[in-house]
Amino acid sequence: MKADMVYDYALYAALFFYFIVVIRFVYYRHRIFQSPWLAAAILSWPIFMLDEWMRLWQLTQLAPLYGLSDVFAVLLMSCSYRMVKPMLLAYPSKRSRLWVPFWVMAVLQLTILLIPTEDKLLWLEASPSGEPLMLWPAYLASLTTGFCVLLIGILIIEHIQMYHRHLPEQAVDVQEFRVPRLASVMANTVVVAFASILLVTAATFGFFAVPFWESLHHTALGVSLLVVLFSLTFPRVTSPSPLDYERLDEGAVKPAEVRAVIGQAKRTMIDGKNYKKLGLTLKDFSDEAGVDPTTLAIALHLELKKNFRGFVYQYRLDYAKNVLLRSDAKIAKVAKRLGLNSEKFLGDVLVKYLRNSQEPH
Repeated sequence: MKADMVYDYALYAALFFYFIVVIRFVYYRHRIFQSPWLAAAILSWPIFMLDEWMRLWQLTQLAPLYGLSDVFAVLLMSCSYRMVKPMLLAYPSKRSRLWVPFWVMAVLQLTILLIPTEDKLLWLEASPSGEPLMLWPAYLASLTTGFCVLLIGILIIEHIQMYHRHLPEQAVDVQEFRVPRLASVMANTVVVAFASILLVTAATFGFFAVPFWESLHHTALGVSLLVVLFSLTFPRVTSPSPLDYERLDEGAVKPAEVRAVIGQAKRTMIDGKNYKKLGLTLKDFSDEAGVDPTTLAIALHLELKKNFRGFVYQYRLDYAKNVLLRSDAKIAKVAKRLGLNSEKFLGDVLVKYLRNSQEPH
């Protein structure tokens, strides 16, 4: 089978995958957080692949538009970032600098207009190679696309990792609020973007001849971005963090404030029986207690040497101990009431807890 036929089949397969993404989005859109941003990202994908549709279907009449679509990969990643960030942060900052890569890319993309249409028609058959001083507009757009996708992908990964790192400090049932696989999907996109940068650089300086490096650049990035879109169509339940991470790392709270916040937290936990609430988050609990969530997280660490999850679990284990000692309740029933899927896990933790509580202090 010829290479061009394999490439054609690959494009049709990507297009089929795209329609699956669209169908999933339409079906789940009411359950997807920040769905308008995802809709904008999904609409950007086929425009990013415009050059490849020209090659696939011989759309020579669109040759003047050749090379003007890479900016939509950056738009897709920017919209994905705007969708993901509010899933992870309760008070996300709306910084305009997020759009700087997009606008820089859009300006650089306009340099493609300096290339005559006759040359673009030739490049539909075989991508340019070498002569960077003359053909720099053709290379610059692709290189910038790779750098921008890589940068935004790294930012998204950092937010996800920070969210997971602090999840026990602001949620009790952490498994319910995790964001599985999204970080690895973004990491794969970063790797592909880096490989694309190397490919374009090699073509720019003529290190080795790759007749269709533009197609490889678009297809590799396009498939990777499709996987990102597919992953984002899965409805997720998250617990957007209300924590001020800088204050949390500093841990500066006055001793009197620590005692007051801990006392209020204990009263609210007992009076409202919040330890029985499945899916309890620091934000909801802090709102009920009337305390600042970051101050409470710092106070728990300084005074009790616990995170929010450990603080709530202490009350849950006390409750489980009392129920099991004062009634004939099955441990499986108590485990289910506390949101634990495993009675063995509750049994092991409870035994350890009872041993520690009996040790002299």
